[in-house]
Amino acid sequence: MTAHVSDDWLVVDTGLRPADENMALDKALLLAILESRTPNIFRFLRFEESALVGYHQSPEQELNLEFCREQGIAVQRRLTGGGALIFDPTQIGWELVCRRDALPQGDMASLARKICEAAAAGLSLLGVRAQFRPRNDIEVGGRKISGTGGIMDGDVLLFQGTVLVDLDLPRMLRILRVPLEKLDAHAVSSVAERVTSLKALLGKAPELMVVQKALLDGFRAQLGLSFVRGDLPDAVAALLPEALAKVRDAEWLGINHRARDDMPLRKATLRAPGGTLQAEMLWDKHGNRVRQVHFSGDYFIQPQRAIVDLEAALRNVHLNDVDGIIAGLFEEQAVDGFGLQPEHFATVLRMAAQDA
Repeated sequence: MTAHVSDDWLVVDTGLRPADENMALDKALLLAILESRTPNIFRFLRFEESALVGYHQSPEQELNLEFCREQGIAVQRRLTGGGALIFDPTQIGWELVCRRDALPQGDMASLARKICEAAAAGLSLLGVRAQFRPRNDIEVGGRKISGTGGIMDGDVLLFQGTVLVDLDLPRMLRILRVPLEKLDAHAVSSVAERVTSLKALLGKAPELMVVQKALLDGFRAQLGLSFVRGDLPDAVAALLPEALAKVRDAEWLGINHRARDDMPLRKATLRAPGGTLQAEMLWDKHGNRVRQVHFSGDYFIQPQRAIVDLEAALRNVHLNDVDGIIAGLFEEQAVDGFGLQPEHFATVLRMAAQDA
């Protein structure tokens, strides 16, 4: 059976589940559609409190595993790439599991943009001004409200995203691998400038079904999809036990095991004509990559969102590529650093990389 854009998608809400069940369902859904045993599926999912690393990440490097153990927070690995995500029951996950020809043609980058724009259109129906932010985020007023990611398995696509309905930032910072000195009011305020939630924007958290309807309406309007609600297909349920055994196997979580010391936290400070610039970054010394970075200092810069976009653009990039990425963003956004130039940002990153 081949699906097309005009075919009905089956909308399934799999409810609140442990992280391992949700990851196993992703595997089972992919396999069922690969075997042409189900229609294209739009799934809503929720998680018991959990920390999910991206497929290519190491839990030891990304998470405070001791805190997770103490608090009973499940740790799991996603099928998709990207960074670590913290889930609790207040957040909504959404995903498309479908044959590739059920969506507009083009490369993955253009498809991801179209999907994110559809999700942003849906969220905007709730009364917020959501928009796509490259490479794979959805933002409101420059603050992230949804992250997304996807993979292809043969001719089948799994593309998934989140909606931050509510957010406990202090607890999120405790779960992620953040230095202890950052777990203060200033750190929470700094992160709050970069992420937001529907509750923070609207004054109260909307009902889950209201958020679901808005997202589906966005996909209808932007991509012309039609939906029918139903239960999890029997073909998927039949595949779930074997998939669950695989994700519960220690080998699954340990696929990309790397020692914590192979990704140290490093920082450097540069006194430049435009002010003092500090970089704090997680450094992948094995791959010579900036995994993530946070810039701070007493500088001025316009537009204000330039730093947020720069930090997003510098996730998981090779040190040799930072000059081009920074220069490109400065040119694209006509950034005025009041004396700070692209080379100053590149220099402070190299200083941090060399800092033992």
